[in-house]
Amino acid sequence: MKKAILTFALGIITTTISIAQDNKIQNIDATYVMEVKMDYEKTMKTIPEAYRAQVGGMLKAEIDAGIFMTYFLKSNSKYSTFTLEEKVNNGQGGLGFIAQQMAAMDNKPTYKDFTITPNLYYKEVDMGVKQYLIKDQIPDFKWKISREKTDIAGYKATKAEGVMMDSIPVTAWYAPEIPIKDGPTSLAGLPGLIIKAEFEANGAKLIYTLKDLKISEKELKIALPTKGEVVTQDQFMKIVIEIQKKMQEQMNSGIDTK
Repeated sequence: MKKAILTFALGIITTTISIAQDNKIQNIDATYVMEVKMDYEKTMKTIPEAYRAQVGGMLKAEIDAGIFMTYFLKSNSKYSTFTLEEKVNNGQGGLGFIAQQMAAMDNKPTYKDFTITPNLYYKEVDMGVKQYLIKDQIPDFKWKISREKTDIAGYKATKAEGVMMDSIPVTAWYAPEIPIKDGPTSLAGLPGLIIKAEFEANGAKLIYTLKDLKISEKELKIALPTKGEVVTQDQFMKIVIEIQKKMQEQMNSGIDTK
């Protein structure tokens, strides 16, 4: 059962990491809350039938209560980091199993480098027996800016729609008054900080919303990661698919490799 949820969480995290700044230097420290919305029936279908009776009640309670995770975006207009808070809240004051597995796969920051062209992103991923460093271009999300506007977290926000990984629709709201072309997870490239974004990954809907923002003139130093075997996003996805395939084979054959 743990392997089934782990492969589900791994699919979400690897999707979210698949992803320029103004010359004006502005240091920001932003807090985002990510809400994970999942369909219970669809989630249960990803779990082997032999385990469904055992985990069904637990997963339903977690999904019904709500799954929330807190992230921190720090940017000095040249580099940025997006980091998961160590403590994960599942809406009940405890650590839910789905959130726990997602956190285990997203325990390293996502970095972005806007000092060179094309802009790059970095992501350290510890697979247990081996550590990888994803280093790739921040993709073109093909943003289309609309005239729709709203207020989010005290800021005037403009709606934009784009595409992730060539096929996943993403809706974002950015604040033009914060001239940093960055945002949560891999998202970037709009004329203002992305303060809300939502898209679907591996059957789950992810919603990132700005909760708090601090702007400072104090220098913020960010060092890009160097540890791990360097791979592109496509190369890493092939590694993940192979791992998921092996896990599925082990579950189907009844092998337990704790």
